Amino acid sequence: MGANVVTDTNVLLNLATPVVDGRSQAPSGADPFKTLLTACDVHVHTSVLAELTDATGSEDLLSAAADLVLQAAHHLTKHDVDAQLTEPLNYGLDRGESECIWLANELPADLFITDEFNTINYLFVTLALDDRNILFTTPHILCSLVTHELLPVEYVDAALTYYVETKGWDAQYVAQWRTHYLRE
Repeated sequence: MGANVVTDTNVLLNLATPVVDGRSQAPSGADPFKTLLTACDVHVHTSVLAELTDATGSEDLLSAAADLVLQAAHHLTKHDVDAQLTEPLNYGLDRGESECIWLANELPADLFITDEFNTINYLFVTLALDDRNILFTTPHILCSLVTHELLPVEYVDAALTYYVETKGWDAQYVAQWRTHYLRE
């Protein structure tokens, strides 16, 4: 793929979660987090690292996923935009999301990946991004990695089911990506 990607914290956590989840419902046989890091040049705002650090320190799945992402932080290109962004965007987005959007607009980013698709914030992210940035969600990037033959179809199909069942992702939204990319 080789794309320049800007991502927010939740995307990285969601891609790392099945890798660290030892439960039987977790998909196995691939590593979507590592695949994204090797297929794309992933850029993050330094606030992403702070949010990941805040998520560590407990014995839960979120903490394990955050630990995994922090262990691979040397594969992330980090940027600080605090001097440029004095307050969050006026779209109801939090500061971290605003900083990542600002970063995507400043860089020659090909993709901005977010997991705001379950909320009205998805529309606000769309409004805040420059037209040259392509908005992706985690289901979309997973399916895209299949079309580039970087992840097996079977793994992504199982992962999408896992996310619907464990993360409460919108089943209709995920079904549309399955139909479009995995069932052609």
